[in-house]
Amino acid sequence: MSKKELILVRRLRKLTILTSAYSVFLGVFMIYLVATPVYLVEGVVRGYVALTRYELLFYDTPLRCDTFTSVSLLTIPILILSVFLIFTGALTLYLFFNNRDFHTGIRLMLGGALSSQAFLGYIFALVKVVSTAIASLNINLNQVTSAGILYLGISRVSLTYPAGYLLSPLTLLPAILTYVFLASATYLHETLIEELKTS
Repeated sequence: MSKKELILVRRLRKLTILTSAYSVFLGVFMIYLVATPVYLVEGVVRGYVALTRYELLFYDTPLRCDTFTSVSLLTIPILILSVFLIFTGALTLYLFFNNRDFHTGIRLMLGGALSSQAFLGYIFALVKVVSTAIASLNINLNQVTSAGILYLGISRVSLTYPAGYLLSPLTLLPAILTYVFLASATYLHETLIEELKTS
């Protein structure tokens, strides 16, 4: 084995561990973001809204919102991708530490990275739909009459911490692009080693 090939093999081993662990982390992180409540509603309308589910009550009467129901169904592909990222990362780590052929795992992680990059716009679109719909729950039912102010109640919407702040382009874009970079670098190292072996 040449010196150049030895350096590439060492880098590949480090990159494989790092990319696999990051794949698991990103999958868990994405599930956390879509399953955890992003908005909290307090007042005459109270409850929470997450991308996967919601619970809203108006004077203790459950409210049904078709927009939030539709978004819940549309998050299924994101959950599937997240499970795929966790599975491929865990599988690659298992194969690596058991001295088995982990090259299939590297290719799967590259596919997962490219898929997650394609899903960025999809996720941001769902977040935009939810944020637009939730704004209508900022209501003030108080009325000014000739006899004075009639207090019927108000409701306020607020972002939850930390999920409401993490589900933004400033967080998701670097997180997913980091995974794309790691998976691409790992795949590139594997390809270079294979070329050196055949030459």
